[in-house]
Amino acid sequence: MNRQDSGLRLGLPLGRQLGRRAFLGALVAGGLSLSARPLVAAVPGAGRIDFDIRRGGSSIGRHSLRFRKAGPLLRVDIEIEIDIYLAFIRVFSYRHRNSEVWKADRLISLETETDDDGESYRVSAWAVPEGLRVEGSGGAYLAPAGTIPTSYWDARTLKQSSLLDTQRGGLLGVRVDPLGADRLETGQAARHYRISGDLDLELWYSPAGEWLKIAFEARGAEISYARLPGGAESEVAG
Repeated sequence: MNRQDSGLRLGLPLGRQLGRRAFLGALVAGGLSLSARPLVAAVPGAGRIDFDIRRGGSSIGRHSLRFRKAGPLLRVDIEIEIDIYLAFIRVFSYRHRNSEVWKADRLISLETETDDDGESYRVSAWAVPEGLRVEGSGGAYLAPAGTIPTSYWDARTLKQSSLLDTQRGGLLGVRVDPLGADRLETGQAARHYRISGDLDLELWYSPAGEWLKIAFEARGAEISYARLPGGAESEVAG
């Protein structure tokens, strides 16, 4: 995740008990052949994506995304809840709420609230003629109009050299490297990517661009997402 600050950057951060640095995946790309397609934002036909968050093979939380269209606008509501227990005592908790509004390929507004094991953060962003105005823990600034947040559902993430940190509000410099075609544990065909720089993680998307998985390492334990059953995907051009 973020090498400069800590936390779980699942669009955000994972907190002190999980370690606040490196995201690293573990799967090896398979010998599949997927035809190249332009990257687009893929919205599930069922209007939702749900992930089980796993640490060392055990479930520690849930990451949910809800998509609603209203004319030319797309609203995405995101919730992340993580709880880690030791001998039935909760030793870490994480809550994140994120509401995004998009028009075509542009982020029109973003509001987030995070409780990172007792530490609170808020970020607000809204489109202005000059770009994207952002207010977060690092202060206020103007980001480029085409800025993409670290919510990862949009495969256009893979085209970016910087991403908006949805927990603290800063811009994170990133490099994206394709790792080739892969096949998930479920047998689903996927494209596999590594993001480095201010983030360190691996992502998987379907051939149509729908987010399928994220994986990273924290304090020697693998953190990964298991996509829960959902609807078919539909594409939003951008």
